[in-house]
Order: sequence, then C-alpha cells, then structure tokens
Amino acid sequence: MRKFLVFLLCLSLIGLLSVRFVEPDIPGNTPFQLAEVLPGSFDITVSTLGFLEAARSHMISSELRGDKGKIVWLTDDGARVSKGDILIKLDTSPFEEEISRLKGDMTSLEAAADAAMQMSEWEKNQAERETRTAEFNLKIARLELRKLVEADAPLQLAQFREEAEKAEQEYSRYVSYISDLEELSQKGYANPTEIALARKKASELKEKYDSANQKYMSYEKHAFPSLRETAGAKVEKAKTELGQIRKGSVFKIARAVSAYRETESRLQNVKNSLVQTMRELDKTIIHAPFSGIAIRYEAYRDGRKRKPRVGDRVLQHQPLLYLPDISSMIVKTRVREIDLHKIGVGKKCRIKVDAYPDTLSEGEVTFVGALASGRSDGTGGEKYFQITVSLKTEDPRLRPGMTARVTVASDQVRDALCVPIQAVFDENGAKYCYRLNGKSLQKVSVSIGKQNEDMVEIISGLQKGDQVSLVRPH
Repeated sequence: MRKFLVFLLCLSLIGLLSVRFVEPDIPGNTPFQLAEVLPGSFDITVSTLGFLEAARSHMISSELRGDKGKIVWLTDDGARVSKGDILIKLDTSPFEEEISRLKGDMTSLEAAADAAMQMSEWEKNQAERETRTAEFNLKIARLELRKLVEADAPLQLAQFREEAEKAEQEYSRYVSYISDLEELSQKGYANPTEIALARKKASELKEKYDSANQKYMSYEKHAFPSLRETAGAKVEKAKTELGQIRKGSVFKIARAVSAYRETESRLQNVKNSLVQTMRELDKTIIHAPFSGIAIRYEAYRDGRKRKPRVGDRVLQHQPLLYLPDISSMIVKTRVREIDLHKIGVGKKCRIKVDAYPDTLSEGEVTFVGALASGRSDGTGGEKYFQITVSLKTEDPRLRPGMTARVTVASDQVRDALCVPIQAVFDENGAKYCYRLNGKSLQKVSVSIGKQNEDMVEIISGLQKGDQVSLVRPH
C-alpha cells in the first residue's frame, strides 16, 4: 500500500513539473530550463518528529507510614481505569487490630478524666472566695492610675501650658513694641527712656515666660512620670499580692488539676492515634484520581528491577503505578533554529501517528522553549528549540511514547506571483533571477516575500508571464 502511494506521488510531481517547466524553441543549440512567473498559492509549514505524552499523569504510591503496607490486590498492568476505580488494595488486618485496642483504652481514660475534672472544679470554687479581696485592691489601684493619667495630670499640664503661653504672648508683645520704638528712633523720633523701660519690661516678661515654661516642662518630664510610676508600682504591688494569694489558694487544687490534665492529655493522644489509624485504614484502598491507563511502575525490589505484585511490602511514597490520562495528549518535539520564526504559541498543527497512518489529528502549539539545545549526540552543529503541541481531538487508541509527525501551519500565500525556489539566486545578500529576454537570459534584481521549501513569492522585479531560468547560466 505504501509503495503504491509513493508511486502516485511521483506521478503527481512529474505532472506538476511538466506544467510548470517549459523549454522554449529558441534558435541555437543551448536550451534553457525555465519556469513561468504565474500567480499561485502555497502553504508555509514546518514539519518535525516527536513523541506522544499524556498532558496529565500521576504517580500512584502508598501513603501508609513506614513499611506497614502489603499488597493483597493489584490492577492489571495496562488496564484502562476510570476515575474512582480501585487500583490497589493493601492488607487491613494490622490497622483493624490497632483500632480495637485504642477504642478500649479510650473508654477507660474518658471515665478517669471525668472524675479528675470534678475534683479540680470543686477546688477552684474554694479558691475564688480568697482571691476576691485581692482583685478588689488591684481594681482600686488601677482606677487611681487611670485617674492620674487621664484626669489629674492632663489638667495640671493644661494649666502650666496656659500660663507659659500667656507669658510668651506678653513677652512677644513687648518685643514687637521695642521693634516699633527702634524703628521710630531711626526716623528721628528717639525716646531712649521709653525704649529702656520697654526693654526692662521685656526682660522681666522673658524671665516670667522661662519660669512658666520650665514649670510646664518639669511637670511633663519629671513630676508626672514620677507620679505615674508610683501609681503603676501600686498596681504592680496589688498584682503581686493577688498572684501570691492565688498561688496559695491554688496549691490545694494543683495536684487535682495536674491529674486531670495528664488524664485528658493521654485521652487526647489515644483519640489522635485512633483517628490516624482510621485514616491509615482508609489509605489501604487506593483509587484512581482520574481516568487513564494503569501501568505498573518498574523499580528495584528485593535486589532486582521488576514490577510490583501481590505480596510485596511497600514503603511510604514508593511508586507503584504510573497513571497517564490519555484523554488529553501532547507531542513533545523540537524545531530547527532557522524555523523558529515560523513557530508561535497558538499555531495550528496536523499530527499523524506512525501507528495509525490513516488518522490525522488537529493540534495547536502550546509551548515554545526559550533556550536552544544542540544535537543529542553532542557533536554541536545545528541548534534546536523544544516545542509542545496539544492534540485537540481525543483518540482512545493513542498511547504515550508513540511516534508522531507534526506539521505546523506557519503561514500561507494566496494569489501572489511566485516562482520555484530554484529560480532565485543569492549574491552577497541580494536576490536575483535570470529572465528570458529574446534569445538570452537577463540578470534581474528581485524582491521576494514569503517562501517554503518549494516556492517563493515575488514582490517586485518580475511580471506575470515572464520566464526565468531554474539554473544559473555559465
């Protein structure tokens, strides 16, 4: 079948060349291999080879702590499973025995904790009456401190501030008055006696202001902090007395409270152990988090590499099954550096899988790598960039690891003048064609646009119907 398809492709190419290429009857013995400049359309694509992978996968492992897990049932290797299906069953007997023992311990400790709690409550009621007086004294001390901080001290500070501000205003008034007298003196209205008296009065007012301000600052920075510290010390003293009284009162119930807390702690530990053991019991059944194919994970077990089986002991987080979700597949591949400008996220693709050559899937570029990599054999040379293509269609036959051929639709040219790519020559970065002009070929500079492996778009330099050489003339 494949040979027949190749044969048909060859016939198609021969037919295409016979239409595109002409050998005109030109006098002389030197025929030219020519192509006609005609409007045409072509697609610009990038083809690459990659491998299928599941867009989402999950490694199934045991969540049981330590090595308590023992496989008693395991799904078949390669089995298709749905979300919620049982994948692995582990031995439940160790956890069921532990749950039974913990429930018996919990019943005994609950009774002991109840008795200890009643004893501690009775002792607390006896201690309350002895602490009320100390609490009342502490309340009075706090009220006195609050009265000082919120009432007495602010009032005294306001009074001292008012006196200082009043003295400052009087002093400022006389300073202004002296300035006016000195200004009149400069104009010829000198009155030395009045100026001297004003300066003397200003000096007295300055001393009065300094005294009032000093009194305000002294109270704010020294007297008030001292009074506040004294009142605070009374509060602390009341607190200390209350603490001592409480300590003495609580001494009688300390042993009862300690016994209750110890019993309650042991009870809580048993409850926590019971909850944890029940959770461990639930973990003995491992379900599929989503639909996919269950693949037994090969690893070193008992000194050799093999897949898990019934009877194996498993450790916590030890991989057991690999579960790829084949409902959403991707192709990981790479493109050459020279083709990178043709690739971008969102570009449409066609994917053909070698295992099913008659099936064509649609896809889209979802990732383009940022760093280039060399050849896998380490010989350097051409650079490549990784890309990821997501399949838009679901095919249950597809499996991770299958070879996939990806064709990325980069661009297209529609109804534009074009020629075979062999007809365009490069000389020092400039593009040329050799156009048939009568009996000879004329070198013509051209401007080209988009191109693929076969055709190139002509922007300027040639006209429709021109004939150009496919080989460089001697």
